[in-house]
Parts: sequence; C-alpha cells; structure tokens
Amino acid sequence: MIVLKRQQDHLDKLEDEIAFDTEKIVDEPPIEVEKIPPEPLPPLRGIIGLIIDDFGYRNDDVSRGFLDIPAKLTFAVIPGHEHSRSFSKNAVSAGYEVIVHMPMENIGKTFGEEEFVLMNYFQDNELIRRIKEALDHLPEANGLNNHQGSRATETPRLMRLLAGVLKDENKFFIDSRTTMNTLAEETMRQFDVPTNRRNIFLDNELDEEKIYVQLIQLTDVAERKGIAIGIGHVKPQTLAVLKKHIPELQQKGFKFEFVSKLVN
Repeated sequence: MIVLKRQQDHLDKLEDEIAFDTEKIVDEPPIEVEKIPPEPLPPLRGIIGLIIDDFGYRNDDVSRGFLDIPAKLTFAVIPGHEHSRSFSKNAVSAGYEVIVHMPMENIGKTFGEEEFVLMNYFQDNELIRRIKEALDHLPEANGLNNHQGSRATETPRLMRLLAGVLKDENKFFIDSRTTMNTLAEETMRQFDVPTNRRNIFLDNELDEEKIYVQLIQLTDVAERKGIAIGIGHVKPQTLAVLKKHIPELQQKGFKFEFVSKLVN
C-alpha cells in the first residue's frame, strides 16, 4: 500500500509539472517573424504584343524552345502542316496564345499551303470554305494574321469575305502589313472585327545583333504609343535574342501581353 501511494504521489506530481509547463507555453507571446516586403514592380513603360510566325513545319528544338520563354507570347501556326495541330495544342497547354497564320496570295510567288491559301481568283464560296476549314483545323486559335498576302490584303472583295467569317466566328485579326497598300485593318474595322497592326518586323535579317536592334525599336514604339506589336519567326537567332533579352526588358518595365488583349 505504501508503495502504491508513493507511485500515485509521483504521478500526481508529474501531472502538476506538465500542467504548469503547458500554462507557461500558452502564456508565452508568439514569436514574430519579420516579413520581407516584395520588391516593388518597375513603373510600366509600355506594353508589347509579340507574334512568332510560321509554326507547324517542324517539331524541333527551335520550335519547342519558344515554349520556354517566360512571357505572354502569341504563336501564329500555319494550318495543314505535319506539326500544326500538335504544336497548337502544346502551346496552349503551356500557357501561350495561338492564332491562325493564314496563307494568302503574294504579289510575287506564293509558296506552298495549297490546301488553305487564299487566292484572288477563287470564287466567294471557295474562299469562305478555306477560311472556315483553317479555323476548324486549329480550334485553339482565337484569331488570325496573314502569312505573305501582299496581293490578297490589297483586294477589297477578299478582305470583306475574310472579315465576314471572322465576325461570325468571333475571332480577331492582326494585319501583318506585308504591303503598304493593305486594306485589311480598315476592312476589319468596317465589319467590327477586333483588329490591330504590326509595328515592327524583328528578323527580316537573321543576325542576332540586328534582331536585337529591332527589338529595341519595338520597345521605343511601346514607350511612345503605349502599346506596340512585333512579329518574329521560328528561327534560332530570334529564339536566342528573345530568351536573353525579354527578362531584361520585363525588369525595365516593359510588359509582354497576348495580342488578343491589344485589339479594338
């Protein structure tokens, strides 16, 4: 009995100590962790919409490399090629925007894309069929720009037919401006199709230094006008320049945005 009483006294003492320690823990004020404020964003200097043309021909390191650029870019995919559909799906899954890069008749030679190209001499129903088929081929696309098309975009009938289809399909149009005499943008506005135009081509010359100069010209337009739209192509030189310099430009206050946000 004496042993049992001693054990009970020992247990009671332990319970009192635990309760006392718990009270001490509860009563102690919480440790305050100093919060480090996030770095302030740089002042906005301009908004840039950047379209990269000519996806769909290949599934190579260059094409896939554009999917690693940390910016909102718009990829223009030519319908009907071996990798057009797969790239379109992969690009949208990776968080980028896709538009149809619609083949159109050139003043010079019109290259390839016979199944989809819009030629001046086609009847209305054939032109409409091809436009709708291109949109169906790339269902992820929410807009369209012209591939070549220096003759087609000067043709009022063709541009009116295109505008009518885009209006019905709720798509936007970016005029690549492959001719100074283009009627595309003004025709789209007549049909209330959201639209805008290309300001700068980045890579008419495939030299990294010259591409960088064009990129800086694009930022100058964005800073002056508020927004600017540039077009580049699926080329290793263009990829190298953009991967290197887009993060720098973002840190300097230039925002890259999908072109669908820059139409009106």
